Amino acid sequence: MGISLYIRGLLYIGLALLMAHFLIPTLYYVVARSWLRRDYGINNDSIDDYPRVSVIIPTYNEARVIYQRLDNIAEQDYPRDRLEIIVVDGGSTDGTTDLVKKWIGEHGDVKVKVIEEGGRFGKAHALNTALRYAVGDVVVIADADSMWARDSLRNAVRWLMIDGVGAVSCNKLPKDDVAIEGEYRSYYGVLRIAESRKYSSPIFHGELAAYRKDLLLKIGGFPERIGADDSHTASLIALMGYRAIIPENVRCIESVPRRGYWSWRLRRAQHLVQHFASIAGLIIGNAHIPRDYMPVLLTETYLHIVNPWLLLIGLALILPAVLHGMLIPTALLVLGAILLITSKFFRTWVTTQAILVAAAIRNLWNKELVWRKEEKD
Repeated sequence: MGISLYIRGLLYIGLALLMAHFLIPTLYYVVARSWLRRDYGINNDSIDDYPRVSVIIPTYNEARVIYQRLDNIAEQDYPRDRLEIIVVDGGSTDGTTDLVKKWIGEHGDVKVKVIEEGGRFGKAHALNTALRYAVGDVVVIADADSMWARDSLRNAVRWLMIDGVGAVSCNKLPKDDVAIEGEYRSYYGVLRIAESRKYSSPIFHGELAAYRKDLLLKIGGFPERIGADDSHTASLIALMGYRAIIPENVRCIESVPRRGYWSWRLRRAQHLVQHFASIAGLIIGNAHIPRDYMPVLLTETYLHIVNPWLLLIGLALILPAVLHGMLIPTALLVLGAILLITSKFFRTWVTTQAILVAAAIRNLWNKELVWRKEEKD
């Protein structure tokens, strides 16, 4: 008796899903690469009048890095009389705030505010608390364990002062090539810049994300029910008709945890899935999405919400044919296994898809809006 039509039907559907899984992001990447040949379509002149800037650093047990972080911000190529730093602490138990106050005593020419929340209520809650005290026309959020290139703040503000730009974020490089992080960043970094040249990127980076304060207030501050407060805030601003961009000359170095790396990746994926699930609701029936933003927003939403499941379902559907000894699906699985071993890019891709699926499942019971801090070198 031959292989049943049922198994063949599953095979054909599975192969179609697998083809779509790999073909759609490949085509998007090719198209996005073509956007890199564009300029940003905006005039990036030098700053004549430096606006006031409020840099917000949410902290929790950052004693190991906070001195270096404050030094890094103070050393930025930006007028100190136009800069304030707001440290908002979520109940640190390692003396973080004591070190901040000590640093303030040693740097009398830098304006620093310290806000102690007394507990952990989530990053967005901390940002909104600090926002109430911010006097800057530009609000910049900064992770305590990342470092900026010396000209990053000035370059970010320079872009933000252009008419039509509402938010600016950074290109980030991992401090160390831990696991697959370097490969992951090189691929997605290209997309962030390309999307910015097209119109806007729906993915921002909390290591450095700068916003016009008036636009922040218009959208009600940072969203507290979604983990990706940086990306979601930028996307809401872009949906208002302003650009949310990641230019090449705004750079930062990100510390990557060596212990707890996978839980760190999973949490970040959870936050992005939350972000794009919410964005999907905003897209439906919205006739006012900027024309050049629509293909970016639709594709990135698809890539984060739908595409990872095509890989999982496609593999499951071809498995019966493999168990029945069919040559083509068996050869495909063998090829995939070989690529997992020999190709770092393929391994990075498959791992990322698995993380996104796991993130979507975990979001059903835990959104990780407050999390256990991973140790970073």
